[in-house]
Amino acid sequence: MNLYELDISWASSAREITGLRWELATSDDVGGVFLTGREDTLAVLYAGSRHDFHEWARTLGPGLPTTTEGALR
Repeated sequence: MNLYELDISWASSAREITGLRWELATSDDVGGVFLTGREDTLAVLYAGSRHDFHEWARTLGPGLPTTTEGALR
């Protein structure tokens, strides 16, 4: 498993945050989610490659920016 940063700045409503929590909790590839020092970023323990993580992260929110910059790996 690798640790990556997930930008959640797009999740501003309670509905979006709840949906995000469910997506993270039900993913077989997510081994854990941790708070970071920034309120708009989560650290995600993910059982896949960096490319796979970014592809998966794009499905979570509208226009979610994901790059390899800032990855904790």
